[in-house]
Amino acid sequence: MKKIARHMIGTVGFFLAGIAAFLGLREILGLSDESTEMRFRGYYELEEDTLDVVFVGNSHTYSYWQSAFAWDGYGIASSGLAVAAMPSSAVRNVAAEALRTQSPDVMVFDITPFAAADREENNSIYRLLDNMKLSLNYLDMAEGYCEYAGVEGLEEMEYYIPLLRFHSRWKELQKADFVQTRQSYLNSNYASKFLKRKLGKDAAHSATDVRAEIGQKNEAALRELLEWCGGQEMEVLFYAAPVLREDNLERMNRAGDIVEEYGFPFLNFNDEALYAKLGFDEGQDYGDKNHTNLNGSYKFTKALGNYLKETYGLADHRGEEAYASWDEKAEAYGALVGKYLAYGK
Repeated sequence: MKKIARHMIGTVGFFLAGIAAFLGLREILGLSDESTEMRFRGYYELEEDTLDVVFVGNSHTYSYWQSAFAWDGYGIASSGLAVAAMPSSAVRNVAAEALRTQSPDVMVFDITPFAAADREENNSIYRLLDNMKLSLNYLDMAEGYCEYAGVEGLEEMEYYIPLLRFHSRWKELQKADFVQTRQSYLNSNYASKFLKRKLGKDAAHSATDVRAEIGQKNEAALRELLEWCGGQEMEVLFYAAPVLREDNLERMNRAGDIVEEYGFPFLNFNDEALYAKLGFDEGQDYGDKNHTNLNGSYKFTKALGNYLKETYGLADHRGEEAYASWDEKAEAYGALVGKYLAYGK
C-alpha cells in the first residue's frame, strides 16, 4: 500500500513539475513585450476589489489614460488591461479577465479595436496569450480568435499553446525574457517615445459626421461584447480617443452608433465641441497622428477623470490608509516623468 502511495505521489509530483516547467517556458519564450508584461502583472498584483474604474482597449487606452494622473487629480483608483492593436474578438475576454479580481463601479472601453478594418490575422493576440493567466476564459479567447481569423486545423494549436510557435526563440533570449524589467506605476505609461516625441507644428484635428462600415467580424465582436455588458452589474462607458488621422473617424462613428443602439453611453472625443474642451495643442500634445504623448494624456485624463467622477459619483480615496501605496506610486511616477510634463506643475 505504501508503495502504491509513493508511486501516486511521484506521479502527481512529476505532473506538477511538468506544468511548472510549461508555465515557466511559456513566459520566457513567448512574444517579448516588456510594456504588456508590466501592464498585466501590475494589474494582477493589485489588491482585489480596490478599483473604481477599469479600462480595456488597445494603445488608445494606455497612450491617453494615465492612472497616476487620475489619482493625483481626483483620487480615482483605476487601472486597465490593454495591448497594442488588440483584436476585436478578444475584447470581451480581456474584460472578463479584468473582472476575475476586480469589481469596478465603471468599466471603460476604447472603441478603436472595433473601428479598424477586419483582419485575417493579428499577431497582437500573442501579447494577450503570453500574459493572461491560463483559464477557461483564456481558452475561449484563443478559440474566438481562431474563428475570427479563419485559423483551422493544426494551426489552431499555435494559439492554444503559443510555445509551438515561439519554441525556437531561445536563441535570441535576453534579460527581459527572464525578469520583469519595467516597474508598474499604477500601470501608467512611461515608454521613451511616449515621453519625448512631439508631432510638430503642421498638425490639425478634423471632425466628420460620415459613417463607414466597420466590417462584419468587428461588428459581430462588438455586438457580442455589448450583449455581455448587458449582463453585468457595473456601469459601462465607451469612448473614441481624439486622433488626427482621418481614416478611422468614420468607422468610429459607426461603432459608436452600435454602442448607443444597445443603450450604453459613448463619448466621441473627435466631435468638435468635445474635442475643443480638451484644449489640445496638436503640435505639442501628440506623439503621432494616432496617439497623444505624455502632455496630451495629462489633458485627456484630466477631462475624462472629471467626467467619470461627476457622472458616476466616484469616491476620492486620497488619504485613505488602504490606498497608501497609491500615493507612493503616483508620486514616483510624477518624479519619473516630471521633466517631460509641460502641464500641471
